[in-house]
Amino acid sequence: MLAALIFLIALATPTPGPVVPLQTPPPEPNHLTLDVQTATLVTSGNAWIGGHGGMTQLGARYEFQATPKARFANTLQWERLTSHYAADGGPRWNFDYDQFDDEFDVELGRPDLPTGVGIGYFSYNPVYDYTSTYNLRGFGIGVDRWANYYMPRSVYYSLWYYPSLRGPDLGNGLYGVLRADVGVNLRPNLVQPWNLRIGFASDTWFARNAAATDSGFNGPYIGLSYWH
Repeated sequence: MLAALIFLIALATPTPGPVVPLQTPPPEPNHLTLDVQTATLVTSGNAWIGGHGGMTQLGARYEFQATPKARFANTLQWERLTSHYAADGGPRWNFDYDQFDDEFDVELGRPDLPTGVGIGYFSYNPVYDYTSTYNLRGFGIGVDRWANYYMPRSVYYSLWYYPSLRGPDLGNGLYGVLRADVGVNLRPNLVQPWNLRIGFASDTWFARNAAATDSGFNGPYIGLSYWH
């Protein structure tokens, strides 16, 4: 009788299935982003009146996995700015420059929607205003929040500060430059690599001594990017 009872209990007890290990999500692949954008700018400064101009920018960013727990991004940008303004109410003058910057970020947070914190090198070369031609260069720090390219619409932004930009041909002039960018990335077809970007960019030059002049370049832009 006891043996029969044990047999019935054994039949009623479910046999445990095989242990299935937890599936870890696949690592985020390396990504390449290429973009081009154009902007309409308002030029301002303590000696400038009625300034306006335009900007064209080309950029490339490569995101890569260096170790299982360390992911980095390197961003290269080239920009051409040309503006016109009246100095102290006098005749109209030109202000234009080429700029190049190299930003190296450590990526934090979700790999599909990362935030980058890093260091950058910036060079205005050359800068031409109505009195002289000169170069500016230096290092800075910044933060980036990139678009989520897995979504049809997402917000991105960046903020970089270069505290001490000077050039050998600028005399004693010293600038701090704050660069800000905010926008919306639109990707109507998630299968295709193309994206439309609409945003607002701002470059503010802070005079760090009496030999420099405050100035700013601010305006909306539209751009096209390729993400793979």
